[in-house]
Amino acid sequence: MSEQLDRIDAFRILREKIKEYGNQRIFAQEVGITPQYLSDMLCGRKPLSDAILKFIGLRRKEYFLRTGE
Repeated sequence: MSEQLDRIDAFRILREKIKEYGNQRIFAQEVGITPQYLSDMLCGRKPLSDAILKFIGLRRKEYFLRTGE
Protein backbone atom coordinates (compact mmCIF):
# COMPACT_ATOMS: atom_id res chain seq x y z
CA MET A 1 0.00 0.00 0.00
CA SER A 2 1.23 3.49 -0.86
CA GLU A 3 1.85 6.14 1.74
CA GLN A 4 -0.28 9.25 1.22
CA LEU A 5 1.87 12.37 1.23
CA ASP A 6 0.99 16.03 0.90
CA ARG A 7 2.67 18.91 -0.94
CA ILE A 8 4.86 19.73 2.07
CA ASP A 9 6.15 16.14 2.14
CA ALA A 10 6.94 16.30 -1.59
CA PHE A 11 8.97 19.48 -1.12
CA ARG A 12 10.79 17.98 1.87
CA ILE A 13 11.72 14.90 -0.15
CA LEU A 14 12.80 17.08 -3.09
CA ARG A 15 15.03 19.23 -0.87
CA GLU A 16 16.58 16.08 0.69
CA LYS A 17 17.33 14.73 -2.81
CA ILE A 18 18.86 18.06 -3.90
CA LYS A 19 21.09 17.94 -0.81
CA GLU A 20 22.31 14.47 -1.84
CA TYR A 21 23.49 15.95 -5.15
CA GLY A 22 25.20 18.88 -3.45
CA ASN A 23 23.30 21.81 -4.92
CA GLN A 24 20.36 22.81 -7.10
CA ARG A 25 22.45 23.30 -10.24
CA ILE A 26 23.90 19.79 -10.19
CA PHE A 27 20.51 18.27 -9.34
CA ALA A 28 18.82 20.16 -12.19
CA GLN A 29 21.46 18.87 -14.63
CA GLU A 30 20.87 15.29 -13.49
CA VAL A 31 17.11 15.63 -13.95
CA GLY A 32 17.51 17.39 -17.31
CA ILE A 33 15.93 20.73 -16.42
CA THR A 34 17.32 24.22 -16.03
CA PRO A 35 18.35 25.49 -12.60
CA GLN A 36 15.86 28.37 -13.08
CA TYR A 37 12.98 25.97 -13.68
CA LEU A 38 13.92 24.04 -10.53
CA SER A 39 14.09 27.30 -8.60
CA ASP A 40 10.65 28.29 -9.91
CA MET A 41 9.23 24.99 -8.63
CA LEU A 42 10.89 25.35 -5.24
CA CYS A 43 9.54 28.90 -4.87
CA GLY A 44 6.01 27.87 -5.88
CA ARG A 45 6.00 29.81 -9.16
CA LYS A 46 5.63 26.54 -11.10
CA PRO A 47 4.05 23.25 -10.03
CA LEU A 48 6.30 20.27 -9.40
CA SER A 49 6.75 18.59 -12.78
CA ASP A 50 6.03 14.92 -13.41
CA ALA A 51 9.73 14.48 -14.31
CA ILE A 52 10.82 15.82 -10.92
CA LEU A 53 8.26 13.71 -9.08
CA LYS A 54 9.37 10.57 -10.92
CA PHE A 55 13.04 11.35 -10.24
CA ILE A 56 12.39 11.58 -6.48
CA GLY A 57 10.17 8.48 -6.46
CA LEU A 58 6.75 10.13 -6.24
CA ARG A 59 3.72 10.44 -8.48
CA ARG A 60 0.84 12.89 -8.43
CA LYS A 61 -2.61 11.58 -7.59
CA GLU A 62 -5.63 13.83 -7.71
CA TYR A 63 -8.70 13.15 -5.63
CA PHE A 64 -11.93 14.86 -4.61
CA LEU A 65 -13.77 15.10 -1.29
CA ARG A 66 -17.52 15.42 -0.80
CA THR A 67 -18.43 18.68 0.92
CA GLY A 68 -21.58 17.33 2.55
CA GLU A 69 -23.84 19.88 0.86
